[in-house]
Amino acid sequence: MRNIWSILLVVFCLFGHKVKAQKTFVSVNHHQFILDNKPYYYVGANYWYGGLLALQKDKQRGIERLRKELDFLQFEHIKNLRVLVGAEGSGLVNGVERVGPPLQPEKGKFNAEVLESLDVLLREMSKRNMKAVLFLSNNWEWSGGFLQYLQWNGLIADSVFRRKLSWNEMRDYVSKFYTCGPCKKDYLKQVAFILNHTNKISEKKYTQDPAIMAWELANEPRPMRPAANQAYQKWISEVAAFIKARDKNHLVTTGHEGEIGTESLSLFEKIHTDKNIDYLTIHIWPKNWSWFKPETMEADFPNVVAKTEDYINKHVAVAQKLNKPLVIEEFGFPRDNHSFDTASTTELRNRYYDLIFRYNDNGIISGENFWAFNGMARPIKGQTYWKEGDDYMGDPPMEEQGLNGVFDSDSETWYKIAEYSLLSDRIDDDIPMENQTIPFPADPRATKETVNLAKNLKKLLNKGIMFGHQDDLAYGVGWKYEPGRSDIKDVIGDYPAVYGFELGRLEIDQRVNLDSVPFDKMKQFIRSAYDRGGVITLSWHLNNPLTGKTAWNPAPGTVASVLPGGEKNELYKSWLDKIAAFMLDLRGKHGEYIPIIFRPFHELNGNWFWWGGKNCTRDELKQLYRFTESYLRDEKKVHNLLYAFNTDKFYSREEYMERYPGDEWVDVIGFDIYQAYNTASNEDFIKYSGKMLATLDSIATEHNKIPALTEFGNNGLKDSIWWTNTFLKAVAPYKISYALAWRNAGINGTRAEFYAPYKGHSSANNFVEFYKNEKTLFQKDVTKEKVYQ
Repeated sequence: MRNIWSILLVVFCLFGHKVKAQKTFVSVNHHQFILDNKPYYYVGANYWYGGLLALQKDKQRGIERLRKELDFLQFEHIKNLRVLVGAEGSGLVNGVERVGPPLQPEKGKFNAEVLESLDVLLREMSKRNMKAVLFLSNNWEWSGGFLQYLQWNGLIADSVFRRKLSWNEMRDYVSKFYTCGPCKKDYLKQVAFILNHTNKISEKKYTQDPAIMAWELANEPRPMRPAANQAYQKWISEVAAFIKARDKNHLVTTGHEGEIGTESLSLFEKIHTDKNIDYLTIHIWPKNWSWFKPETMEADFPNVVAKTEDYINKHVAVAQKLNKPLVIEEFGFPRDNHSFDTASTTELRNRYYDLIFRYNDNGIISGENFWAFNGMARPIKGQTYWKEGDDYMGDPPMEEQGLNGVFDSDSETWYKIAEYSLLSDRIDDDIPMENQTIPFPADPRATKETVNLAKNLKKLLNKGIMFGHQDDLAYGVGWKYEPGRSDIKDVIGDYPAVYGFELGRLEIDQRVNLDSVPFDKMKQFIRSAYDRGGVITLSWHLNNPLTGKTAWNPAPGTVASVLPGGEKNELYKSWLDKIAAFMLDLRGKHGEYIPIIFRPFHELNGNWFWWGGKNCTRDELKQLYRFTESYLRDEKKVHNLLYAFNTDKFYSREEYMERYPGDEWVDVIGFDIYQAYNTASNEDFIKYSGKMLATLDSIATEHNKIPALTEFGNNGLKDSIWWTNTFLKAVAPYKISYALAWRNAGINGTRAEFYAPYKGHSSANNFVEFYKNEKTLFQKDVTKEKVYQ
């Protein structure tokens, strides 16, 4: 075999990129994993073949597949992968083709190129802040494992070794491993070879690589016969101590199935009591354990649920007793009707995954790895089992290809996984422990860029307040649709950080919105703002669907009419279809969806809109908000939105929250405030804004939301020092993400409508001082922050 390193070096020079590497290791504190001094919970995948992809005949193709699959998993918020380090031997074993090429092709001889391929996986995982759990051998035949050590040392005749063994033969032979001194020594030689390896890409010794979370003694090590229990327990203790003596950085665990594997819950507890075993693992296999019959899967499903819950609960009790974390590191369920066809449905599997994932938040279960990720591979038509030369997928060689594995095309299963993977991802954010279960962002399948925007908006709260402007790129005082122009840029030489636009009239198929901005131009403005790293927010003053009049027609019963069962529900859904189409047409240069802060039903405590105040009940408004979001997210698959909850001025925390739809529906909270110059003094504006901002800040902290001043303004700006003497004084004491000034519609005779300065205006010089203040953030500041990365 050609030296893989010379090839990998070329590939990395051509395709690699510098990334901030992981620096910290996962540790254990009683029943929790700890990473970066915070609890570490995860939803992960079994990706046993990941370390073998760079060993394909076409190595560049293998590495490209690896990167694409890791990008996919990262997008789905998978942050932990369980991987085979390497196989032992080659050829048939127990009648099964085994995977390879092997790490140990012959007794005591090691192929370093296999670990150099694993180097690639670990480096790529490090770039994506993923952690690897590496299993060092196998109880089962598909990677050689214990049977191979027994055959090398003369305990199994080659003719027996190659043919299919009965279950009793399998148990009899494997149980001998634990009393076979030469076998155990050969195993430890492989372990030592792995621990001593230095990653040729990162130049880190494996024992010093933070991309690795844990070493597993083997995949599903079983005593196989009760007579082997004592030797089995001793072997586990000795190997764990062997690894810990050479590696102080990483966790060690068994790779165990649980009571099924030991045929004794007591023995399971004993082996995990060992001081060098850091956490417990269990695997759950309803099909393999005959909890259902393939021909009656749906009818047997209640039995599967009952047995699964019982199995988990009894092992949780053991973990609680030992005060160690527990990981459900393998679980699987076939496709509906026991099909292997990628086009078949996965309804029962999705329900089963939901059952398992719901256990992730009980404090003891710290992670779950589903079995397994099939990635981009597909079964070969007319061929049931894997053959050498086929693309690897999560279903190992002795199982039907497509049986339990999850393909990248299984959208409904990924939707279910993402519900929980994003929740576990939130737990290690900068969130107070008491708020760790609050959804953020609200859409569990939000795109990577949308999630990054949400997180970065929270981080920017500590740096300052982003200034925003409605319709900034479309028009200003004395001009309209001049490419690249902006009243804000004319004054300070920089764009605002936040760009607001309005969708009203899109629902009735108008070419222009209610402020006469063409929707096609709006899309261009949004794309240009995104390209420079700006933040975009869209409001929607939708017409009254009951009367056909404007949003300002507050006809009673309108909200009830658009809810499910209402006479205008179908009409309203057709309007949402148009909103969805617009949102999904917003793409960046690389085809990614542009994240949007979507602000429907704003000023919802006022009486002037059909959705506001006394025009509907509190519950009706909540239902409207939830229905709108769920339809866009779940039916139309729009996942590039952060959702803003937005009142007008309010006088108490209770008033603000009375129509709040719930944390799982909201990302941004805000309110609108305008200073009427002739009726409200600057002092009053500072006073009342301050009271509301203090309340908003408190609610945002408690509910893990992004606080914003979603609209503000002082029409005409007659006070030339209003920006620093009034507005900055009002907002500077508080943590708010952004403040959006309303639009500069222009001056028409004696009628003026502008809320931001334009070149030559009396407040322009003061706005320059406002711009220079360290508390304010504009486009150049935000571009540096790379909020979508």
